Amino acid sequence: MRRSQWRFATGPGDFVPIFVGSVLLFVSLPGFVLLLVAPESNWGVIGVPLLVVLGAGVLLGCAFIVWGIRLCASPGSLAYRLAHGRFFRC
Repeated sequence: MRRSQWRFATGPGDFVPIFVGSVLLFVSLPGFVLLLVAPESNWGVIGVPLLVVLGAGVLLGCAFIVWGIRLCASPGSLAYRLAHGRFFRC
């Protein structure tokens, strides 16, 4: 018996990566910005690992949003060109 494969996105038009990326950014970005803007001296050992984890969440969130735009954008649109790295109409 063959096991079914679990896929995160099923194909064109799937908005789940945009949703997951938005949630990751919503959760990670405020704490990341707070750690960068207002570092406290009493954070101690937890400051640097927390900054790394929140930074990874921000990067993953941005990557999921770009992946979702790549799936949802129609060819020829500005969003499609920006998500696929085609900035000019060549």
